Amino acid sequence: MAFLEVTQVHKKFGGIPALQGVSLSVEQGKIHGVIGPNGAGKTTLFNVINGVYGADAGKVIFKNREISGLKPNQIASRGIGRTFQVARIFNEMTLMENMMVPLIPRRISKKKGEKKALELLEMAGLIHLREQLAVEISGGQKKLLEFMRTMMADPEVVLLDEPFAGVNPALIERLIDVTIELNHTREKTFLLISHDIPSVMKLCKNLTVLSAGTTIAEGESENIRHDPAVIDAYLGH
Repeated sequence: MAFLEVTQVHKKFGGIPALQGVSLSVEQGKIHGVIGPNGAGKTTLFNVINGVYGADAGKVIFKNREISGLKPNQIASRGIGRTFQVARIFNEMTLMENMMVPLIPRRISKKKGEKKALELLEMAGLIHLREQLAVEISGGQKKLLEFMRTMMADPEVVLLDEPFAGVNPALIERLIDVTIELNHTREKTFLLISHDIPSVMKLCKNLTVLSAGTTIAEGESENIRHDPAVIDAYLGH
């Protein structure tokens, strides 16, 4: 069984289907991409995986245990982290203070927490801004900060929701580099939503393609990009 498995998940809003039997399998230690046009159900899928929404039918299995129906904090405590399309950070806190927030419920010394925070900020190229208020940094830097703050809880899987949207090319490269480093050196598993196809192809060996709430393709990236159904639904001729 895959490390993270979504099986035949359905979700409706007001009788309108957002997900219709969506399935995907994510292997441990991999960076797996999810692509599809607007309205395909990508963010709804993430919200089901991390417990924001409950599925109407189907299952989410993580490390051979069903997590369907659990609350977001329970899922997070089991090892699944999450970033959002619009970074959710504390604007009136410094970057360093933001980094320490995930450690509040955890039994870890302030010294160890600060050391970990500094290491992650260094990795992200944000160390020089550590005492700056988060409201004063750019949108791309906020996404990096949210990403690094997610890593403070040491998740095994991280859901990255449109990490490259609205980010300048230099910071996109930094986000890509950080993701690869965390994957290679810390064996973190990633599930990534993005419309930035070149970045997805750099990062992801395997892809799942959604369209109108259904899975239309899943497999290796090089095969997916030449799939006629994917070309018609999303990539274009």
